[in-house]
Amino acid sequence: MAINIKLSDVESEDPDTDPLRRTWWGYRPALSPQEIFEHNRGMWYLAADRAREERWLTFSYAGRVVAVAEVDGVKTLEWRTADPRRAKQVLTGRALEPGHPVWDYFIGRPIPPARNPVSYIDDPEPRQDAEPRSCACGCGTPVTGTKHFAPGHDQRAVRERIARQWGDTLGFISWFDETYGPKAA
Repeated sequence: MAINIKLSDVESEDPDTDPLRRTWWGYRPALSPQEIFEHNRGMWYLAADRAREERWLTFSYAGRVVAVAEVDGVKTLEWRTADPRRAKQVLTGRALEPGHPVWDYFIGRPIPPARNPVSYIDDPEPRQDAEPRSCACGCGTPVTGTKHFAPGHDQRAVRERIARQWGDTLGFISWFDETYGPKAA
């Protein structure tokens, strides 16, 4: 999945009251991809754990994708909001430009109607010209989308590391209980 942020027309912002020090946010056709990203990447209520798993960010206007970015992080803003129990987040990363395969995949695509300004849409299908990524276990198996591991390889990597350090799962459990205390009944 990719994060989509639904934009409206450009609106002025007071930089003295905006934690990102923006003077405006929103969309107009003359804006560059970088301007769209910088002025619209923040002040959102995100499911931060879910958003951290996403690699792509799209911005849509009037029901179509108008800009795309690659996400490399989510930061929580230390700023007073209307709901003091819930902080807003800002996405970090880089704006993509025309010619990048993910830009070319998303630009102009329709976005399903959504009530909230933040929604999730399908990732692009793997393409031959997209930058390949490999399984995080080190086996070299290609992975796509937001996945870090090939199916089942995360557990294999954990078991291998347990075996290397403690011999087997029982050795790990014994060490853990001695270090942190046994499981509460």
